[in-house]
Amino acid sequence: MFYSLCRDLLLKADHYDWGFRAIKSMLVVAGAFKRAEPKISEGALLMRALRDFNLPKIVAEDLEIFSGLLNDLFPGVDIPRKRDLEFEAIIEKASTQNRLYP
Repeated sequence: MFYSLCRDLLLKADHYDWGFRAIKSMLVVAGAFKRAEPKISEGALLMRALRDFNLPKIVAEDLEIFSGLLNDLFPGVDIPRKRDLEFEAIIEKASTQNRLYP
């Protein structure tokens, strides 16, 4: 239902994928989160997977709608995103070495 609402309410950007492939990929991410943190509720981990998996591709004009849909589906759930600090440090170093702003 969430992906159907995204397809209907968000812009028709070419890079958006709200089909079965995207659902499967997001569920793989959610499964990895559950295996890594089994004590966190499945609902919270599913919300994190939906947010973290899709947020990077959401254009600025759609952020408010996307966030609103997540908040409607998972009211009161506020789980921090899963971060790989070691990987982020590598990206920052590579960006700086290439004279890019990390």
